[in-house]
Amino acid sequence: MDIPANDDRQEPEIGAVIRHVSMTTRIHQTVYTLENRTIQLGAGAVRSEYRVLLERDVIKDWTEGDVAQYFGRDIE
Repeated sequence: MDIPANDDRQEPEIGAVIRHVSMTTRIHQTVYTLENRTIQLGAGAVRSEYRVLLERDVIKDWTEGDVAQYFGRDIE
């Protein structure tokens, strides 16, 4: 059986978030939320960014880097 090709797939727009994951972690008695996102750049390139929240307050805004690899789970 032939599987039809999906040639209609379009590349995401520049600036689009193509992956977003988050997790919580506890340091001493404080719970933080770590978020990681991957953004589409031009010519097929992507950039990973992360931020840190304490409750709903941003304590470190989006910064280039990939912390999702440390989340201990497969996010692909």
